[in-house]
Amino acid sequence: MPQYRHQEAFGHPNEITVIEDKKMLVEDENGDLCPGFAFIDAYTVRAHPRIIDALMGESERLWTLEEILADLS
Repeated sequence: MPQYRHQEAFGHPNEITVIEDKKMLVEDENGDLCPGFAFIDAYTVRAHPRIIDALMGESERLWTLEEILADLS
């Protein structure tokens, strides 16, 4: 699975991890379901994919060693 990092991230262990969860929906004041999120702990968030898409605009792609080696083959 591709990984993405915010442009201002430094790779420190206290940076926030976001987990995609299509079931993360909240009800607004009209009773409509909207994308939502919830903190699991201080550094982990479970979020709806639409929220993650909004965050991705500020992110850069991280490549795993396996992906790089596969491209060289």
